[in-house]
This record gives sequence, C-alpha cells and structure tokens, in this order.
Amino acid sequence: MKKALCLFLVINCSITVSAQQFNLYNSRTLYDVFENPSQSAYQIDTSRRIAFNFFIPTVTANATANGSENAAIKTLLYNGRVDGRNIAIEQNKFNTIAFNTNNYIAMIRVLHTVKKSQEIGLSWQIRDDGRIKVTNETLAAFDDYDLFDDVSSANGFFNNKGYNQSYHQFGLTYRQDVTKRLSIGAKGSLLSGITYTAFKVKESDFAIDQEEDIINVSILGNLRSSFLFDNLESKSFRPNFKSPGLSLTAGASYKLRNGWFAMGNLKDIGFIKWNKNSFDYNFNAVNIEVDNASSSSTDDRLLDSLDQKISNSRTKRSYFSLLNGKAEILINKNYGNYQPNLIISKSLYYEGGDIVLTNNYHYRNFVATASAGYNTNRYLAIGGQLMVKSPNAEFFIGSDHLLKSLEMIKYARDQTPPYSGGYTGASFYMGFGLKFGRILEHPANANFIPGMNEPWGTRFLRRIFRKKEK
Repeated sequence: MKKALCLFLVINCSITVSAQQFNLYNSRTLYDVFENPSQSAYQIDTSRRIAFNFFIPTVTANATANGSENAAIKTLLYNGRVDGRNIAIEQNKFNTIAFNTNNYIAMIRVLHTVKKSQEIGLSWQIRDDGRIKVTNETLAAFDDYDLFDDVSSANGFFNNKGYNQSYHQFGLTYRQDVTKRLSIGAKGSLLSGITYTAFKVKESDFAIDQEEDIINVSILGNLRSSFLFDNLESKSFRPNFKSPGLSLTAGASYKLRNGWFAMGNLKDIGFIKWNKNSFDYNFNAVNIEVDNASSSSTDDRLLDSLDQKISNSRTKRSYFSLLNGKAEILINKNYGNYQPNLIISKSLYYEGGDIVLTNNYHYRNFVATASAGYNTNRYLAIGGQLMVKSPNAEFFIGSDHLLKSLEMIKYARDQTPPYSGGYTGASFYMGFGLKFGRILEHPANANFIPGMNEPWGTRFLRRIFRKKEK
C-alpha cells in the first residue's frame, strides 16, 4: 500500500535535472568556448586552425539531493528504506532532488581569420534538465502511512512538484574581438525534443479509518507529458524535429587593466514546442476508498483506481516549455601560475543558483583545479579537476561534487549506517579535444603567405627574382 501511495503522490514520474561544470569556465577548452561563446579556443601563432573532438563525447553529469531530511534521503538511496519515525512532519518542509546531464557528441571550431580572431563553430549535444521538490510527508509515507494516524489534517502533505525535459541541441556559434579588450559571441541552436514531463499537485489529502481499515485518498493537480509512461519507444531518442525548438546564448568578455577579466552570458534562452500527440492531464482524483483489510492486493487496487482517475482526464494537445535559461557573470584575476575565478549563475525561469570560486594552478601543460560552490538549495560543494592542455590538445577529468562523489562510492560498497551529514551528491565529467590543420599567424610573423607558399606562387617568385641569362 505505502509504495503505491507514494508512487502516485509524486505522479508516477521519474525526475531528472542539466549540468554546468564550473571548473571548466575560462579554461578555453572546446567545452568552454561552446558554453561561453565569447571565449576563444586559440592562441595566435601557436594553435592550429581547426579544433575537433573527433566524435569522442564530452560527458557531464551531476546529481544532488538536499533538504530538511537529508538522513532519510541517504537511507533511502543507500539502503532502499526510510525510517519515517525520525522525519519531521506537519512543518511544510521540502527536499529538492536533481540530476542533470549535458553531453557534447560533436564539436568543431574553425579560426576563420586572425584579424579580430573570428571563430565559427558547430556542435551537437544531448541535454537533460529538471527538478523535483518532495515534501517530508512523502518520504515518511515510504516507510509507513500509519505514522499519520494522529495527524488531524493531512491536507497538502503531498503537494509535490517538478519538471524534466531532454532534447537534442544543434548549435552554430560565432565570436570575434571587437577591440583589443572587448570580445563578443553568440550561439544559436535548433532543438529536437526527446521527452518532457511536468507536474504539480495543487491539493492532496488522505485519511485512515482504523476501525474499518480503510484508506481514503485525494489528489488534485496537473501533469504534462510528451509520452505515455508505459510506452516510451527507443526511436523517441533520435533527432526527428517532431517537437522543434530554438535557443540563443549571447555573451561578452572584457579584459580590464591590471590583469582583471570579466565575462557575462545570457545562456540558453529558448523554448520547445511539443507536438500535438503530447498529453495533458488535469486530474481530480478525490475520495478514492480502498479496503486495506481484504488482501495483499490492496496496493494494486489503489494503483488501478488512481491510474484510472488520472487517465480519464487525459487529452492530447501541443504546448510550449521554456528551457532553463541562465544569467552568469565571471570575474578573473591572474597571478602568474595561479588563476582564480568567481562565478555567479542564476536560473531565469526556474529555481536555482550558484556562487562558485574556482582556483586553477598551472604547471607547464598541466592544470589542477579546486573549487568551492554555494548552491541556493543551501549546500556547499567541493570540486576538483585535472587537465592536460597544450595549444593543440586537451584532456580533462573532474567533478563539481568531488567529496560527495567519493562518499557515494564508499557507501555503495558499505551500506551500513550511520551516514555522514549534509547533502547527497555526485558529479563526473570528462572530455577531449584536438586541433589540426595549418597554424594561422599574424601577417607580420607569418611563415605561410596565402598564394605565395603554394607551388604556383613560388614558381612565380622565382621567375621575378631569378638572374637574367647573358
């Protein structure tokens, strides 16, 4: 019973939330220049003309869970159970769960001209973004709904909400130097929606009649989904543009005096139009009574009753969803081999924000990074990164939640409580890039002059400057 009840109180929905790898900001890697389009991937007179990842994906993934009941979340995650007796109820408190990915399948960047450092790039990435807020009472119900026997009113206990959307993103980027100090860049993208789910329980209640051993359940809310939960086909994950969308990222960077550097972005401002075969549920499942005394099939009967009530409210129609656009600012000051960056990132349409300090130490072609970031969900994340970077090659691996990721590995092997305090989190990213082609140089230093270094050009010069025969 309790499993079915909890399943539908969160509307039978798997929520995932898209990643930002702050340690890669201002690194001038391929990932950085596509995420922050005013950045340059090149060192003039040193770098080769074309940068490419050779279809080796840059993989990024983050997951966090935080709220008033971190201990219960950890027990559920590592041990598959919750001790609801220790969960504070009737206090209107929430827990936030998030998982996000941003994977670049292909990235290619071309230095078009040395003058003004004009760069053009194409990219294909697969993204997923979302968030869920779960009440303490929902977690407690995973243990035993009898914990609510003495509660006078359970109204609003299960008013959970969340969203998730995944999509392909095909981007075209352009950047250039406006002056020696000011650079601008933009990234326009065509989107192909994969899946979308958003729900909000506006009203919820349930009551237990101990004498009759009957449960009465009521939920009122809205659910939108681009697919049926029991009929998600593999072909839905291919780019097909049946649910198209557009997005725009624009940014600028400025080199101040005394080694200071500032960068700002409006990132992923856009939408997806989900096709007319998407589903909209305005459900009002009230006064569903289930006899708990008859048999062990009570779970199934409650599940079937809620499923029928919600399914009966289903209509097919098209609708729009907004992307999780962000506003970001980065401030940097170089101190020789040590380069700190202060980053402030805030979601524009949804909840969430970060304040992050990254600390980069450069030694020859190696970069070690340590970071500390405060998230508006009230937790502090410690991250780390190792990078090998030359003017024409790069490889990096890291985590924005390094300590918590190691903790998850530890508890995956040893599921014995008590667990550590604080939020639960995991993060991992890895990427590769390589530059090839001829080196584009300043005209004054160029070893290669277009039209002159070619065979026909050298023959032309020899004819002009050869000595005349007597």
